[in-house]
Amino acid sequence: MNLLVLSLIIMANEVLQEIDRQKIIFDVVDGIPLSGDESDEIRCFYSQIESDNLMLEYSAEELGFNNVLFEYLSQG
Repeated sequence: MNLLVLSLIIMANEVLQEIDRQKIIFDVVDGIPLSGDESDEIRCFYSQIESDNLMLEYSAEELGFNNVLFEYLSQG
């Protein structure tokens, strides 16, 4: 895993609660866009996992979810 991805995950873990990270992951997988009222930390985490499949997969697995990336990529 590259150092940037790891540092972004550590930052998200320190700033965002687990329930926030879960919701963001499911929003990305389901294709739900940001509303515009989110904090900078939430917007940053959302953007990173939306644009980086490795970070999405690692973040989801860290929270105990498997095969999230498969579902995300199969949506086409």
